[in-house]
Formats: sequence, C-alpha cells, structure tokens
Amino acid sequence: MNTLRAAINKIRQKTPLPLLILAATLLIIAALILKPSAPPKKPVIDLKPLVNTLPAELGSYRPTITLYGRLESPRESNLSSTINAYVAKVLVEEGHWVKAGDIIVELEDSDVRLIYEQRQAELEDLEAQLASEQARYQMDVKALEVEKQLVSLTQKSAERYEKLVERNVGSDLNRDEALQQARAQALSLYNREYAVNDHPNRQKRLQAQLTKARALRDQAALDLARTRITAPFDGRVTALNASPGNRVRPGDILASLFDASHVEVRAQIPSRYLNQVEAALEQGIELDATFALNDKHVDLTLERLAGAIAMGQGGVDALFALSQANRNLTLGRAGEVYLHMPPIDNSIALPPTAIYGQQRIYTVRDGSLHTVMIQRLGEVLMENGERWQLMKADVEPGEPILITQLANALGGLQVKLASAEQATEQAEEPTEVSEQPEDE
Repeated sequence: MNTLRAAINKIRQKTPLPLLILAATLLIIAALILKPSAPPKKPVIDLKPLVNTLPAELGSYRPTITLYGRLESPRESNLSSTINAYVAKVLVEEGHWVKAGDIIVELEDSDVRLIYEQRQAELEDLEAQLASEQARYQMDVKALEVEKQLVSLTQKSAERYEKLVERNVGSDLNRDEALQQARAQALSLYNREYAVNDHPNRQKRLQAQLTKARALRDQAALDLARTRITAPFDGRVTALNASPGNRVRPGDILASLFDASHVEVRAQIPSRYLNQVEAALEQGIELDATFALNDKHVDLTLERLAGAIAMGQGGVDALFALSQANRNLTLGRAGEVYLHMPPIDNSIALPPTAIYGQQRIYTVRDGSLHTVMIQRLGEVLMENGERWQLMKADVEPGEPILITQLANALGGLQVKLASAEQATEQAEEPTEVSEQPEDE
C-alpha cells in the first residue's frame, strides 16, 4: 500500500497539473460517447376492454323454471297373503306389465278347499232344516183345524154322557172316559196351537243360523279365491317376494306393483316462485311442463301442490300429471322438470353472460359501466333454442346492457364498445364466465 501511494505521488510530481486535467476531461468525453442510447418509447395502447352490448327490450315473456323431479305413483300396492299356505306358482317376473285380474302368484288351496266344502255342507243342512220347518208349519196349520173339530166333538160327547148320568141312564165310568178324552183332545189342541204360534221364532232362529253358515261359507270362498293373488289394476310389477315352495303367513307381502294410469312427477318449487304458482292455480290457469329423461321429453301438467312441507324443506312439492300414459317409465327415475310459468309483463330476457353474481347486470353509459340490481324470474327459451335469463330490472327501453363477461367488471369501469366486426370475432371466441362478488 505504501509503495502504491509512493508511485502515485511520484507520477503527480513528474506530470504537470494541466496535463492531468486534460486527460481526465478526455476520459469523461469518451465515457459519454460510449454510453448506450435510451430505447425508443412504445406507443400508448388503449387499455379499455372491448365489450358487446344488447339493447334492453321490455316485453311479455313466459319464464321457464328448472326443477328436479322424480317419478312416483300414488297407487302403489303391496299384495299380501291372507292365509297360511304354500306358494304353488309364480306367474310373472319383476318388471312385467300386467292387466287387472291377471294372476301373479298361486297358493296351494287344499286346506282352504276342505274348509269351504265343510261350510257349504253346513249351509245346505240348515237350508234343508228351514225347508222342513216351512213344511211342518203348513202341516200344523191344517192339523189345527182338525184338532179344533175333534175338541168340539169330544166336548159334545162328554156333555151327552153328563146328561145321561143326570137322568140315571148312563154310567159314571162312561162319563169319566168321555171327559178324559175331551181333556186329552183339548191338550192336543193347545200343543198344536203352540206349534203354529212358535213357528216365527223357530223360523227366525233357523234363518239366523243360515245367515251365519252362509257368512262362514262366503269367508271360506274368499279364502279360496285369495289363493290366487291377482293384479287389482293395469300396472307394472316392481317387486316379488315369493318363490314356489315357500310357506307364507297372513300379512306376508308377496308382490308390489303400481298403477300405470296414475303415474306422476313430484318436484319441489322454490319459495320465491310459490306465490306465482299458487296464484295461477287459484285463477284456473293451466301450467304445463316438460320432464326430461335423458333424450326423452314427457309432457306434464301441474295438477296440485302438496299439503305439507317436510322439516328442512325449502319449498313446496308440486305434483305433475302425465299428459299421456307411458309404459316405458320406471318409478324412482329423476330428471329435470321445465315448468312454464304465466307471462310476465315488462320483463327482460338476457343471455347468461350478462349476469354478474346472482342479482346484478351492467349498463353502458358514456363509456362506463353502471350497476343495476335485478330480480331473477327464471329462464326463457329463445327462437334459436338458447335459454336466456328472464328478469325485472330498472332500465330504459333500448339502453345498452353489457353481455360480455369481464373478470374485473365494476361500476364505473371504462369500456369500449366493439365494432360489428370485432363483435362477430368475440362471439366466435369462447367466453370464460366468472362469478364476481356483489358490489357493495
């Protein structure tokens, strides 16, 4: 270090000061000349996003509400056994369609048939007793007249013997025998009268026994008929719990099926649409709907609303009737239900890209965005097949509404309206839709 300082001092002493200043000036000029020049400035680019708008068109639109429904039937029957018996035959399989009266399951009927024959024999015995009572009564009525005549004759005979005894021309023995015969004939008359008078009671008792026997016979006949488990209506079998050889008891469910003519769709209507639906039903307005099952569409009609709301349910269940019977439907299938509501005046239909968040759109005024809060009313099917959102909004007819999704859309944002050519190019490019938070 001391050596370097000594060298510098030695150079300064030997070199004149003007020469040193000149050398320093030359070094500075050379450095300025060799310094790279500044890059050219880039042209200013307009950073306003290009957007498309759609003029507001207020009109009367019929909104479509998308619900999620499920096929069910209010007439789904579980067919059970009423007797103890073995399963003899199973004539259908799960999923088969049956007609009213078709036999589904046959039960062994040997025991039931024996009971039926016994009840039938008891009934025939009582019918014979009742017929015999009728014949006996007719005989008693005829015999009663004869008994009355015999009593009159025996009394006259006794009176004659009494007069003979009084004149001492007859014996007491003959008189007593005549009196005894008269008393015996009178007793026979009393018995005959009792038999005739008691006929209604005997007949009523036999008729009661006959009614009881007929009821027992009919019960046995029902049990015999119920060994054939038949379909109560035209429908489709949904379950079979029987197999030949199984022993079944009263109450055991053998088969389940639903009525093909009473299939309906149950879908829950959100509370925000409930007032419109109830008002339409009260006014007698028919609300039609479409049930989408994959690539199939079934026409529906709103028939009624459910009478109760389950705990935690956010709406009321609506029950839709099928416009035409469909044999290809399966209970429990779910799909979308498109409910067509009554027309709403002064409403606006906009594409989904015009909606930000859940309840706002933007209008374009003087090149800047303005926030407008909306009330969503559902969807509407346009002529080109697209589904647009229907809403109520405080906008003027013809006012431009933003239909381009912007990631940074906010009230007051400066935008630039796209020309016709640019609008066409943007329409051909896929638009990325992003949900934005609500403006405060």
